[in-house]
Amino acid sequence: MKRSSIAMSLVWLLILAAGCSPRATSFVNSNVDFSYIRRVAIFPLQNLSSDHKAPARVGSIFLAELLEQDGIEVLAPGETISGLVAMNLSAAEVLSQDQIVELGKRLEVDALFFGSVEEYGIEQMGRDRAFGITVSFSMAETTTGQLIWNAQTHRGGISLWRKVFGGGTPEPYEVSRSAVRDALETLF
Repeated sequence: MKRSSIAMSLVWLLILAAGCSPRATSFVNSNVDFSYIRRVAIFPLQNLSSDHKAPARVGSIFLAELLEQDGIEVLAPGETISGLVAMNLSAAEVLSQDQIVELGKRLEVDALFFGSVEEYGIEQMGRDRAFGITVSFSMAETTTGQLIWNAQTHRGGISLWRKVFGGGTPEPYEVSRSAVRDALETLF
């Protein structure tokens, strides 16, 4: 009986440790006063995955989550695209600091968000298959064009909890939204 309670305690300790582990790797520039950032734009997400619709799917979730933040005004995506077209910039190119400053002035925003979908699709762990996503996001302030925040996170539908206690695999939307929230929690 004593052995089984020790084993059960170890299982609960492992579950708690897995639940408390950090979900996103991040960088936040401690020399920046984020309180002045009120109006932002989202640069179209880059796609490094094999799913050509991944940036649109993740981008809409990222937009919705940003809109929920108090005190942040998000420029309409069409306005951002119009600014890129007016400057003869492509959504596929990496902007220089000078281009970030110029685009920020044109759009009248304090910061630009960038991101990429690195992995998006079914992943396999042993015999289990579930949806997984890896994304990274960054923010550059538009006064100098410097990067002031970056976060990368991975979320998958295969978890220790689900393997031990059962349950269905989460939908792609649910997994993607959790990944976006994990990243934004490092900023807000």
